[in-house]
Amino acid sequence: MSELVEPIVILDTFVQGVGRVEEISANLFRISYYANQRGYDGTQERVCVAKFIVTADTMIAMANATGAREAARRLLGEAHSPMN
Repeated sequence: MSELVEPIVILDTFVQGVGRVEEISANLFRISYYANQRGYDGTQERVCVAKFIVTADTMIAMANATGAREAARRLLGEAHSPMN
């Protein structure tokens, strides 16, 4: 795998879950990610923090990579995912 090049600083975005997955064509999906925040009235609300358009293959690879890391984290008893 080649090294990731980051020519400018890209801010980290805290994500707590997948909000919506929409099929926009035969092989393309729009994936929305959200974070929870407290609303003005004290209730919890989900705020969209990122959207990506990916191919079906990329979506499957992302799901597999996330699942594999999460399973490894649980097996090792770690409190959070390690930085890559």
